[in-house]
Order: sequence, then structure tokens, then C-alpha cells
Amino acid sequence: MRRSLPLAGAALLGAAGACAGESATQAAASALGVNGLETLSFAAEGERLEGGQMTRTSEPWLPVRMVRSYQASFDYPSHGMRVDEVRSGSSSAGYFAGEDHIVQLVSGGFAWNEPEAQAAVPQPGWLQDRQLLAWAGTPQGVLKAAAGATARAVTGGTELLFKVGGAPVKAFIDELNLLERVETITPDVLLGDVPVVIRYSSYRDFGGIRFPGLIVESEAGFPVLFLAVTEVKANPTLQISVPENIRAYIPPAVTVKTQKLADGVYWLFGSSHHSMAVDMGDYVVMVEAPLNEVRSQAVMAETRRLIPDKPIRYVINTHLHSDHSGGLRTYVDAGATVVTQSENRAFYERAWSAPRTLEPDRLSRSGKPARFLTVQDAARLKGGNGRVLELHLLQGNPHNEQNLVVWLPTERILFQSDMLNAPVSAPVTHPGPVITNFYDNLRRLKIEPQQIVGGHGPKVLTMSDLDAAAGRAEEGH
Repeated sequence: MRRSLPLAGAALLGAAGACAGESATQAAASALGVNGLETLSFAAEGERLEGGQMTRTSEPWLPVRMVRSYQASFDYPSHGMRVDEVRSGSSSAGYFAGEDHIVQLVSGGFAWNEPEAQAAVPQPGWLQDRQLLAWAGTPQGVLKAAAGATARAVTGGTELLFKVGGAPVKAFIDELNLLERVETITPDVLLGDVPVVIRYSSYRDFGGIRFPGLIVESEAGFPVLFLAVTEVKANPTLQISVPENIRAYIPPAVTVKTQKLADGVYWLFGSSHHSMAVDMGDYVVMVEAPLNEVRSQAVMAETRRLIPDKPIRYVINTHLHSDHSGGLRTYVDAGATVVTQSENRAFYERAWSAPRTLEPDRLSRSGKPARFLTVQDAARLKGGNGRVLELHLLQGNPHNEQNLVVWLPTERILFQSDMLNAPVSAPVTHPGPVITNFYDNLRRLKIEPQQIVGGHGPKVLTMSDLDAAAGRAEEGH
């Protein structure tokens, strides 16, 4: 979960150079009409790339989605923002289909969504990202945040240095007194301190206020958002009120429910993401470490209750998407070896070497080295109790090219993530490429499970569910 970055009370880097910083900020504020500006809105269209859901290690972001409409409104005194966005497009990786309409808001220490004709939905995990965008989404917001910042002359202009909520910020003002870019960092459970750069360019007059015609955001060196601005309004009537259900929201306690699949084999669920614990005689194998440290700690505690006095020696990672790998570091700190597809090792070693100053976790404090057991196409573990656990690569899978499944051949239990999440009410006529690839790989591997356990989903599934989802119900098993 991203942590809160309150704009109020921003800490300055130092008093030296404050006058110069104030002068540079005032010049830019005058050029961009910041004085007297309380609210601002702009409309745009463009492209968005989603982070953390890569198809391969060399491509950290997904294919492009079109931003058909982007309506952003900012209330600077309350640090509030409302973004009404319509995205369209699809991907062969099976993530998107059709059009999404998303309304995202933040005000002070609250973040929420407003689905159509539904009550507001709390989004505490996105609070920091939205607080960042609430001031960095416009050059005027950056200049308001930078009031009193330390300044230094650099080639081509002035650099303002300040902090927001503990995160260091650099804002660059060019020789025309226009804000060119802002640089900061944001915490990420997988990547640590992630560099964020927002660039503002192609300034022009929009109804009396100068504003960039193009806004480009990048994270970790990769572009994530391109916005071509079409309209800007200064001081529009705007009210961003935090709904009562959002103010009263208390995040639920982390719960771990269990379902016994076989002797010594347990499905650990109870949230959006699930794991499986396997007793191998003198040690335990944990299959999947999703989300974050809090989830992993809860799952480990429940596993110790179910299978006492045995260490978790291995943690198997099906694929490196951040929601399925965010808890791996917790297991590393506990002494487990990470089992993952061979292409992933270098990615994890690089990602885990990054600083974690904003959200230090147990591993960053202990400094323990990560140990890996890598799998190319297949691997096999055999426990002291004779239990066999196999790992197989889903060759050519469009969701992720390094996706592994875990197969217990004696018990005929298969664990998979993101392939089959829920039963379908009727056989699918035109299955997507992900489920088709999954089905074909199981046929190639001659795997016919009695129980299909998911990293997502409400229940354990069967081969009949897979047949229906893959459009093969008539073949039967």
C-alpha cells in the first residue's frame, strides 16, 4: 500500500537560498497565473500504460490504452482532486476489454472512487499516488507546493528543492519562467523507491492562463501517461466533499481463511489474492506471496498454526506481476528461498537492491540476501514424506511469458494464478488467448486436475470449469 504524502506541512531542505527560491518561484507563479488561483480544471486525451503487470521482464509496462477523455479538477486549498477518465482498448494479455469509466478522488487524507449509480468506494491503497497527482498534476500546483523552497542555479534555469511528506522533490523552472518538470519518488512494494518524473511542455494560452499543452509522466524511467490538453479553466466552481462513508471507513483486519485440499495441503484465502501451503515432511512450501508484507505475515502465521514446527523453506512465485510478488521479500527475510522462472531472478535482484527510504520493510532493515531456485521449463521437489511437487512453465502464455503452474500429481491439485479465476455460468463460445493457452499447455503436459486452486477467485474449481471457460465443454473429461 502506498503511504500518505500530506501536502500541508511540507518540510523544506534548508533555509539557505530561500530568498532566491522565493524569487524564482514568484517569477514562475506570475508567468503561470498562480496568484489568486484557488481551483483549476483541464480536459485532455491521450494514452496510458499500466505498471506492474508486464508480459515479460524486459517490458515493465503493459501495452497502451487510449485515454478517450480525461477531466481533471483541482482544489488547491484543500489539496483535493477529481479525475474523471474514460479508457478504451484491449490487450492480447487479456487484461482489458472494451471501455472503462473511472472517477477517482482525493481530499486531504482520503482517497475514493465514485462508480456510476453506486456509493463511493474507499481506495486507501491509492492515497499517496493521488496526493502526489493533486499537486504535481499541474505546474500551478507544483509552484504552490514549492513556496519557500531552496533554489539553486542550474544549466538552463533554476532548480527548486523541497520535500512533501518526507519525499524529496526537484522542480525545474526554465529561462522563460515556465515549469519544465518535477522529479520525486514514490514507494512501491516491488520496486522500492520509484523515481517519478512529470514533464510539462508546449505551453500556450488557454482562456487567459498559461498551461502546458502536453503532460507526460514516467515511473522508473518508463512512460505511464501522455496527456494532450484541450481545455483549461481557472477558478471554476468546484466542491470536493469527502462522503460520510469514506470518512467513517476503517480498513478491515487482514484475515486468512483456509480450506483443506488434501492431507497437509491448504488453500489460504480470505482476500483478493490467495496462496497454498504444502507440507513436504520436514519443511513447508508456500505457493504464491501476493500483495505485501502485511498479507504475507498473516499467511505465514496461519501456516504455522496449520503445519506447526516446520520452516517455510521455499516460496514459489507463479509470475512477477506486482500483486503476486509483493510479499516475496517477507519470506526472504524469514529465510525462505524464492522459486521462480529463471528469467525473473535478475529482475528481482535489481528491483530489491533499490533504496526503500519511504517505506522500509523487514528485509530492508535486516539486509538478508535473497536466495533463488530458478526454473526454466520444469522442476520437481520431493519431500521427506514422499510428496512430489512439480512446476511447469506455461509456454507462450500472453498474460506473462514466465508464468509457472504448480502441480501435485498424486493429489491431482493444480495451483495457477490469473488463468482461471471463477466458474462460468455457461460454456464460452469465443475464449480469450490466455485461457486458450492455459488449456493447451495442460493438454501438452497431460495434466488433468481434480482441483484447480487459484491465486484469485471465490472457490476451488474443477476440470469441468476449465472446459467450459476454454470452450471445450463438449470434449468432456
